Amino acid sequence: MLRVAILAEFPLTALNGGGAVGRGGGQGCTWLPQLALEFQEHHDLEIHWLVLDRTIRRTVVFEALGQWFHRVPSVKFSVDLALNYLPARFGLGREVRRIRPDVVHAWGAELAYPVALRDCHCPTIFSMQGSLTEYQRIGGLPDDWRWRKMVASEPGYVNTATVVTAESKWASERVRELKPDVDCRIVDYGVHPSFFEAKWSPDPNVPSAIYIGGGGYRKGIDVLLESLRRIPNRNWTMRFAGDAELGREVAAAGLPNTEFLGMLKWSDLLKEMTKSWCLVMPTRCDTGPTVVKEARVVGMPVIGTTHGGLRDYIRHGENGWIADPLNPSTLAAGLKCVMESHETACRMGLSHLGEDRAFFAPSLTAEKFAAIYHELASRANQAAAKKPQDSRETPTQ
Repeated sequence: MLRVAILAEFPLTALNGGGAVGRGGGQGCTWLPQLALEFQEHHDLEIHWLVLDRTIRRTVVFEALGQWFHRVPSVKFSVDLALNYLPARFGLGREVRRIRPDVVHAWGAELAYPVALRDCHCPTIFSMQGSLTEYQRIGGLPDDWRWRKMVASEPGYVNTATVVTAESKWASERVRELKPDVDCRIVDYGVHPSFFEAKWSPDPNVPSAIYIGGGGYRKGIDVLLESLRRIPNRNWTMRFAGDAELGREVAAAGLPNTEFLGMLKWSDLLKEMTKSWCLVMPTRCDTGPTVVKEARVVGMPVIGTTHGGLRDYIRHGENGWIADPLNPSTLAAGLKCVMESHETACRMGLSHLGEDRAFFAPSLTAEKFAAIYHELASRANQAAAKKPQDSRETPTQ
């Protein structure tokens, strides 16, 4: 059996049936619960999830879904950053050494998990979450020392890992900008089964579109709000689900027929999605995002951009609309098109639905990662088997 240590911000509440909490903005790794569910079927893998936890002083290990979950003590993230990730590196490294995995897989430059890769003596995988270098380049990150330090760490993670994975072709292009000869694999993150089970039933008498995500420049909220100003007589509501920053932006705009929903639990998010006519995602930079995949699985048309993985999920004029170039005029045109009628929204939502649902099946994500784990372990075993022979064949000086 192949032993794999996965270092990531796993939302442990999902193990109790709670799903991801705080959906709308700031949520972490909402694609991991469904990956763990699928790994139950991979009996050839012994999976260990390592999750940093500030609420404990000693490592806590428990079993769930036929896998092991290790809550590893940690310090406040800003303290970890100030100390060059030494606390996380020590804590994660100690647990990795105790587990003795065949492969170590770390997720995301936004947190400390990949710092442990440099100390591993086995094959390693770094999975990109957000492309921090690109986010900074477009002015999409706060200008403070913490983000600058996280951005500075990202190229090192790419260089350290045996293999890097990205969730979209767009994200893989950003990885190769950091290291052109990198071994980068595209592994798209699947959608949770609850979205496959949801029934999309947009109310013809209550037309509404929804945005789900954080506020700020990177997400293109300024473009969305300006596009709404250009549709002054619209008879539908634009609803926003997300963080406090998003709420402030919506309130400051003072536009009619807008509604701020705040942060939502997973179940509440599903309810809001199933009654909305479409999802609007005016992002300037995104590796995915996950909510676009969820929307397509539910059956919603998506109004989006070319600035992220979503460019490959949206077929312009078929299952959504691509605002290209991204500006208030092109986004307003997309909103007018999709929200023209209930019939139009439903027709676009159903377009390519079977294909999209198959593409975002979480079983595919688990299969692709399992294949990479086995490939790397096999290569390592072959290399180890050759070492004694190579040393015997080397002439003595």
